[in-house]
Amino acid sequence: MSRPATNTTVGILGGTFDPVHEGHLAVARSVLERFQLDEILFIPAFSPPHKERPLTPFSHRVAMLEAALEGDKRMSVSMIEAERSAPSYTVETLTELHRRLESSSFFLIVGADMFVEIELWYRHRKLFELADIIVAARPGISRQQVAKQVASLPGHFSFDHQKQMWCREDGFRIFYCPDVSMPVSSSEIRQHLAQGMSVAEFVPLPVREYIQHHNLYASPDNAL
Repeated sequence: MSRPATNTTVGILGGTFDPVHEGHLAVARSVLERFQLDEILFIPAFSPPHKERPLTPFSHRVAMLEAALEGDKRMSVSMIEAERSAPSYTVETLTELHRRLESSSFFLIVGADMFVEIELWYRHRKLFELADIIVAARPGISRQQVAKQVASLPGHFSFDHQKQMWCREDGFRIFYCPDVSMPVSSSEIRQHLAQGMSVAEFVPLPVREYIQHHNLYASPDNAL
């Protein structure tokens, strides 16, 4: 089945962003340039189904994202998951984005650590009808592991070495970005902040200022 022609290419980068950090931004910038996308939508999860710890309030996570993205018109924050009933499933968010942005084609950006478990995602096969996937390298996950996961998916995929891309017979594509991995995570940043350690290397200044102003992550309970 061929896909309809589209006017706008949109990268979708979801997560809790608790807090957003330089690793998230590096992935977004790399994807924009590598794939010549028109824009990146950061979609903070309102009520993710698999998070056991309490999240920082949604309004704070959105404000930190907006502070981090200010000045770059190619990247913006979507509050679509707060506008829908919980829990937040990626397949439902993508379905709604197709309804709202009919002339767009979507590229779902996921870390390699998440991709190798994609079969655990809610209605994961439906995702492949809604967006191509861009897999960003993550520490501890090799390209061979990503390739093994691709091979386990339904359908036959061919691999383009030059483009680092797997393509299925129906046109669904999976791209691999090998050079965007940064050894940083939001959980580590929360722990550092709770212990009074500097995170200047990993968190943009406007976000650090917001965290300090609102006294976020200072309690040891938030470092879990």
